[in-house]
Amino acid sequence: MGAEQTGGVEPQHVKLTGATDISRNHVLMSVEGGVIVVTDLHSRNGTDVVMPGRGPQRLRAGEPTAVMPNTVIDLGSGIFLTVRNLSMTASH
Repeated sequence: MGAEQTGGVEPQHVKLTGATDISRNHVLMSVEGGVIVVTDLHSRNGTDVVMPGRGPQRLRAGEPTAVMPNTVIDLGSGIFLTVRNLSMTASH
């Protein structure tokens, strides 16, 4: 999983251990023009997002998708990321 931000902030790569359904390079999250954008990096099992007030949506591999605050990103293996403003929190 990778993260890319604008404004001079260095990208951060997060390694998750024990998560067998998550690809080595699963998803890219970036901030573009003040909006968080999520891109599935052609992961083996895909990435689902649930935006507030909507049902689950499977991301198309390689296609950047803008998300809003309180969006939940499901990476599989019980790993979820929740978008909070221009930051994210992880849980499982």
